[in-house]
Amino acid sequence: QNVWLYNPRRIKGRTPKFQSSWEGPYRIVKKLSKLSYTHKPAMPLLVFNAVQKIYEDLTREELLSRCLGGFTQNANESLNSVVWSIAPKAVSSGKAVVDIATNVAIITYNGGFSSLLDVVSTLELKICPELHNYAMEIDQHHVRAANRSSSINRKSTRKDLTALRKETDELNSNVEGQLYGAGIAE
Repeated sequence: QNVWLYNPRRIKGRTPKFQSSWEGPYRIVKKLSKLSYTHKPAMPLLVFNAVQKIYEDLTREELLSRCLGGFTQNANESLNSVVWSIAPKAVSSGKAVVDIATNVAIITYNGGFSSLLDVVSTLELKICPELHNYAMEIDQHHVRAANRSSSINRKSTRKDLTALRKETDELNSNVEGQLYGAGIAE
C-alpha cells in the first residue's frame, strides 16, 4: 500500500505533485528529534520558593477546615468590600485613586484603623489626640463586633439554623420533587 505525501516544493513540470517516499519527512523528524529545547521557567526561582511556602501555608488542613460549611468571612469584612467602600465603583475614579484605596484597605484590613496613624506620621503630619482616640475607638468597636459574632453561642445558633434550613429544603424537595436541574425536562 502506497502512502502519498504532498510535496509543496515541487517545480512545476519537473517533480511529481505527490511523492510515495517517507524519506523526506523522515529526515526532518530525525533532525528535529536531535534538537533539545528547554523552556524558560515561568517565574524566577526566588519568587517560586516564596509563593510555594505561602501556598503550602494556605492549604494546611486546619486552615481549610475553617472554610467548610460556608463559614467564611462576611462580605462587609472582605478586602474588596473595603476597597470599594473607599472608592465606589459608581463614582468614576482613576487608577491612582483605586491604587490608594487598595493600599489603605490593605493597611486597615491587616492592622486596623490605627495602622493608618503610621502612614500619617510617615507623611510628617501632626496626629491630634482626637484622631488617635478615634482610631483606637474604631479598632475596639471592630474587635467587639468580631468577638460577638464569633462567640460560641452565636456559632452554635448559626449551625442550628443552617441545619434546620437544609432539613426544610430537603423535605420540600421530597414533597414537591426536584424543580430544576440537569435532565429534568427529559
